[in-house]
Amino acid sequence: MTILDAVRDRLSTRDAHARSEARASAGASEPATDAEVPFAGYESLDDREVMDKLSDHSQAKLGEVEAYERAHNGRESVLNKLRYMRGREPLSGYDDLSAEEVMAVLADANRATIKQIRAYERKFANRRDVLDEVERAMHERQTSEPAEPPPGYQPMSAEKP
Repeated sequence: MTILDAVRDRLSTRDAHARSEARASAGASEPATDAEVPFAGYESLDDREVMDKLSDHSQAKLGEVEAYERAHNGRESVLNKLRYMRGREPLSGYDDLSAEEVMAVLADANRATIKQIRAYERKFANRRDVLDEVERAMHERQTSEPAEPPPGYQPMSAEKP
């Protein structure tokens, strides 16, 4: 364990203790029910453990986690990670698609969609077979479609009348 890990652990433990004391003094003595908790075991996880588990969930579930976290714990580190993790899916319902379904979509996708899928897949699921297919589809589009010309260069001194 590095010094940084030890400091993080100590701070997250101290923050969790302070939050539980604040809830107790505010009269929030009822623990959250399983129906309210975003995923099983959520309340028993510290900040780092919650952040590690966020990548396992869809955008819809991350929205639920964020709403719950804001209403109950308000851990700044978790909310910051959620802010980073939340984003638009490249296709509607993308998180529910299997790798095979994504690869089928790639067969007819344009370059912009392929780039969006690549960025989203790298950030979230990081499925090797999907990323390989993304690279293959991108290479295929680059060789079959003409390249877009770069914008023309105009020096700032060449002002148009």
